[in-house]
Amino acid sequence: MDSLSEQIRQMIISKQLKISMSEVSRVTGVSTSQLRYWEKKGYISSDQDEQNKNHYFSFPTIFQVFTIKVYLDQGFTLTTAVKKEQERRELHKIFTRFIADCIMEIKQTGEKQGEVKLGPLTEDPTKEIYAVITDDKTSLHVRNRNKADN
Repeated sequence: MDSLSEQIRQMIISKQLKISMSEVSRVTGVSTSQLRYWEKKGYISSDQDEQNKNHYFSFPTIFQVFTIKVYLDQGFTLTTAVKKEQERRELHKIFTRFIADCIMEIKQTGEKQGEVKLGPLTEDPTKEIYAVITDDKTSLHVRNRNKADN
């Protein structure tokens, strides 16, 4: 794995990517007053600066906010929306684990084309799975692993 891929992997794992409350509000459509209320109730959490003025939210929390809003828009109460979001959060944990564990390398192979190396097959470590991405689709493939990777 190259250095940049490893840095991206660590950035995802560390959860250090954060955005401000006003940006969370803008991208999710949830007002800042609602975000403060949800935080006060313990439904979401943020990090604050030294003066406790600015709130910064991690990407997992942004997905929480977005998911709660989707359930509210579907007519669920806030309590039910939060409960349903907590259930969905388990899927996010699984997805994050997949990203952290399985994306070994990403490279561009042409204009609007790329390849994502997903690693060796458990049943046959001499083979690896990779995805080919073009501008209109993604397809999965299996190939023999490079001897240097074994």
